Amino acid sequence: MPLHCNDSDWGASGFLVGSAVFKAVEALFRSAWWVRFPSAPVWQAVAWKIENERSQDLMNGTIAQIVALTCHGNAYLHGHSIPNFFPENSTCKFCDRVNFAAVSKTFFGRTKEKPIAETPDAWFSFLRSSKASGIRIQYMSDNHPDFSDRMTAGLVGGGGTWSMEVIQPGNRSDRWFERWMVWNRDAPENRIWRVTYGKVSAASTSRATADDLSTTTDQLAKSLREIRDFSQEHECDMFTQYFNEALDTLDSGGRNLHGYHQDLAPEGFLSPQANMILDACQRCWVFGAMGSWNDMVFEGEDQKNYEDVSERAFQTIINAIVSATNTTLS
Repeated sequence: MPLHCNDSDWGASGFLVGSAVFKAVEALFRSAWWVRFPSAPVWQAVAWKIENERSQDLMNGTIAQIVALTCHGNAYLHGHSIPNFFPENSTCKFCDRVNFAAVSKTFFGRTKEKPIAETPDAWFSFLRSSKASGIRIQYMSDNHPDFSDRMTAGLVGGGGTWSMEVIQPGNRSDRWFERWMVWNRDAPENRIWRVTYGKVSAASTSRATADDLSTTTDQLAKSLREIRDFSQEHECDMFTQYFNEALDTLDSGGRNLHGYHQDLAPEGFLSPQANMILDACQRCWVFGAMGSWNDMVFEGEDQKNYEDVSERAFQTIINAIVSATNTTLS
């Protein structure tokens, strides 16, 4: 059993006092925490944890939405019929709005946002009219000197930087980054988030090769068995169940699905293997804040083993999400 359980020693922040998650949150709030986008203006982020992270929706809501936008956008650009995205898509369940803007700096250095689309559906149409050929999801590590991306993954703006590369004619691409902000914590239907995706830079299209999903599946399964075995050995029963359900999805070849979001892509658009991988990644995403896998402490060598298996699982899951999502580009 871990030394720190979920029902004692809570701080005012709601995180376990003395835990690694508490220390990460404390350090971030003591500084002015800004999210810097490469070659772009600075947007301020709000460090709230995702409200529904401990419910059935295990995958971080921000990741799930950017995956769904990429998959639906690629389907639309390839001429497929897609369902209305907002507000119907499950990744928009707690969003009051999801809009898109071009971001630039004025002569005096102020950030300027020019509206482009008021909804994801309007954004898909905009991309087609601009002759975009596809969307590629990207992930960049924050490389924080004190805390790994895994430890800040339960905070908006933490856990690394996700973006969408929209491929344009002439070997050029636009980079779109997300900003999630709480506008009303008492909003009707818990739609507390207002999300903006900003086009903040343009550059040459990145060179990327498609990953072998069979290799991706094998790596994910290996990492999940490793972290499941640690969880089971230390009687972390709830997390053991999540890991077992993710493994069940992989071991059944995708016949048994346990993920909350069954609409990350239009029906039939994802390959069976890509759909299987994304479903498993949803169920084994345990890297949050209060009460999550991150919020535990062990003794001695167990602590080192816990950190090792957790970091390997985190990186493997991230890589699997990127690989599976980007199969929709071709």
